[in-house]
Amino acid sequence: MPNYIRNQVYGGTYFFTLVTHNRKPFFSDEASVDILLKAIQQTKIRKPFDLIAYCILFDHLHLLISLPIDDRSFSQILRNIKRITTMDIRELLGKPELIFWQDRFWEHTIRDEEDLLHHFEYIHYNPVKHGYVEDYGDWAWSSFGQYFNVDPSIRKIDSTKFEDKNNSYGE
Repeated sequence: MPNYIRNQVYGGTYFFTLVTHNRKPFFSDEASVDILLKAIQQTKIRKPFDLIAYCILFDHLHLLISLPIDDRSFSQILRNIKRITTMDIRELLGKPELIFWQDRFWEHTIRDEEDLLHHFEYIHYNPVKHGYVEDYGDWAWSSFGQYFNVDPSIRKIDSTKFEDKNNSYGE
């Protein structure tokens, strides 16, 4: 197994991609999405962080988080979110041995405001990229509505900047 070196920065801001085991569409129903959102909230209580943006798709999710200035341990946050989600989904489905997540996750350290905006927009564009909706404001399971409320035309995302094949988002 490879020995990954993670870039852990005190007070850092990070983009993450977490993928379900074998890309199974576990988040295709509202109950499973609610379990994940609850796991994120419970984790924030135990290990505080700022959730800047998120998008939950059927087989993966993206998170953009910022750690407190005295913290650099995002792995504990992700481990807790994955643990709570797994336990609760196993109970929901009645499958105590279910493998829910891929072992690893994709992590990108946000470098500056431009990088933050790029990943923020990518997160909200993701449902369009995957063909689930035509307009990113129509996807219910993202933070888009928290920022742009009723009128998605307030903010348009330039999707051409995500066409560069050298950019990887852990999908």
